[in-house]
Amino acid sequence: MKNLLFGLIATVLFAVNGNAQKMTKEDVRVQLAKGMADFTASLKPAYDKTKNLDDFKRTITGPWYPKITKEGNDLLNAAHNLLSRKVSYEEIVKNYNGKEMGIAALYINELSKKGVKTDGSELFGGTTGDFNPYVTTGRCRWYQFRCWMNEIFGEDFGQIIMEAVVALIKDLLLGL
Repeated sequence: MKNLLFGLIATVLFAVNGNAQKMTKEDVRVQLAKGMADFTASLKPAYDKTKNLDDFKRTITGPWYPKITKEGNDLLNAAHNLLSRKVSYEEIVKNYNGKEMGIAALYINELSKKGVKTDGSELFGGTTGDFNPYVTTGRCRWYQFRCWMNEIFGEDFGQIIMEAVVALIKDLLLGL
């Protein structure tokens, strides 16, 4: 998950540094694809322990399972599909269109605009402060998109980054 956010953050750094106008849709797609490749890799241990898609989702989300959003569900479906087809990191980067990753980021951004203090867990049926035992690394858990951004850039920088990512993702998604 940390690598997923590094990929998204790399995209944003172009925007923050004033290079957003020079970025192409393909640049954004590649960054989202790298994020998806990292996200998928982070979920491989759960995939290896499960028998089917439903079992995979239940293993990852635990007690949140009944509340997975459409956006989170689509993201997990895409990750499971890539894992079941044994698609390599390089193939994901080359071929993934960025759709599920982009839509997930937009969902989190919309929650933030509504005043919801989100950490990203809402995508997968949780709420800020809920405990999900699967894959904990340091202070941030696998599903905490905003936590990773704050770890890297500090508390105040997270919203600026998200706004820049949203602008790039909306442009990409409108082009799909």
